Amino acid sequence: MKHMIKAVFLDFDGTLFSHRTEQIPDSTIEALRMLQEKGILVFLCTGRSLPEIHDFDLRGAVFFGKILLNGQVIYDKNDQILYHRPIDGELKDRLLDLFSNRKVPIYFSTDGGNYLNYVDDQVIYIQNAVSSDPPVLGSYQDENIYMATAFIGNQRQLEMIMSLRDIAEVTYWHAGACDIVPKGISKSIGINEALRIWNIDPSETLAIGDGENDVEMLKECAIGIAMGNSFDGVKEYADYVTDDIDEDGIYNALKHFKLI
Repeated sequence: MKHMIKAVFLDFDGTLFSHRTEQIPDSTIEALRMLQEKGILVFLCTGRSLPEIHDFDLRGAVFFGKILLNGQVIYDKNDQILYHRPIDGELKDRLLDLFSNRKVPIYFSTDGGNYLNYVDDQVIYIQNAVSSDPPVLGSYQDENIYMATAFIGNQRQLEMIMSLRDIAEVTYWHAGACDIVPKGISKSIGINEALRIWNIDPSETLAIGDGENDVEMLKECAIGIAMGNSFDGVKEYADYVTDDIDEDGIYNALKHFKLI
């Protein structure tokens, strides 16, 4: 089936941004420029927060919109919020309890930024692996919480986080780190909201990702592409598997589908 693609949704870590070279590949920058020349809308779709994205050198990459925190917040091209869904109810209460008892390193992504309950070696190691400093230490000040991120270094911590799965989506972006959002929430929910906001049909969409939190996005869009460096299990949900991020994966995938 031939698709007329009008919108492309890109994950950030391991898809758009290479942590080996600590930059967006030259070929990806060129591919984004070519998409925009053709009038195809490019959206960032990531578990990262806006302050985190602003910490990176995006090398001139321009996005029509940003779907951040695994679908919890949508921004326009000027970083104005168009949609948001704070965590509430039992999940919020249980996350606050985990945050305050300090048995698991956990940080909240909130209106006021990201802050962490405590730092250990696992936090430092994993944040280094994704080219980021640990979030600042802080205490909860009654802000809207959109997502929690937990760092897991032992079996007890794993069991505490997995116990949330009755009311939360827990998705890994590193062997020792996972994002937590309400049950039923994923990047695909954020994409559906974006399609509604910008009046785009699902049949006109393409997504590219590499992590566990990208699976629903790959399934939701008309064409789902997994990077060559994808996590185990992600590729089976893709319509097409492209090359590694450092081997021009995005450029080659868009070329394959004749979008550039």
